[in-house]
Amino acid sequence: MNKQRVTVPSEVDPADWQRYENPPLQLHPLLSAALDLFVRLGYHGTSVRAIAAEAGMTVPGLYYNFANKQDILTELLTLSNQELTRRSHAALAAAGRNPRARFAALIRCMVLHLTHMQKFAHLVREIDSLDDTHRPKHVELRDRFQRLVLTEVIAAQTLGEFGSGDPHETTRAVLSLCNGVADWFRIEGAATPEQIADRYVDFALRLVLDRESVSDRT
Repeated sequence: MNKQRVTVPSEVDPADWQRYENPPLQLHPLLSAALDLFVRLGYHGTSVRAIAAEAGMTVPGLYYNFANKQDILTELLTLSNQELTRRSHAALAAAGRNPRARFAALIRCMVLHLTHMQKFAHLVREIDSLDDTHRPKHVELRDRFQRLVLTEVIAAQTLGEFGSGDPHETTRAVLSLCNGVADWFRIEGAATPEQIADRYVDFALRLVLDRESVSDRT
């Protein structure tokens, strides 16, 4: 099996975690074709033959590179999760030790990911299409980012920087707010991903009753 499917940097420079290439990942043609088709038609609505045809390859050529359609979906979800994980850790390293700054960096990181890698963001909806062998791993990878945000919410609440309340519920509300960006964002729209990220950091800080944001409104 061909292991040279995609070129992904092993690390993200803490000073450069907000910069995305175009395209953000250099995908194998089969992965690129599958990503487009999965987003347009859904995982179950996409056949192996359609992926091969979209990539300009034969079905035997597809099976030379990937075991099956499930293998392709798993690879794409892994790449998306790995990219978000790398960037989120770089964002935290750049933010320093203050929980408020770290929370803001994670929200900015998430929104930039959802806009620059919008197709991957839509693909997360197909996680239930994974079989019982692969699904738990990807649920864990998905939930890992939520735990990073939760940690900073709890830390900021402890320091009195964020308002009191159930940190788990607060974190879910913030992430639900941000996840909606992938549904309406258009690259040709008036606002850039960076401008949208700025807005959503502000929205998220208000949602957690950030002391500075609340005082600005009074």
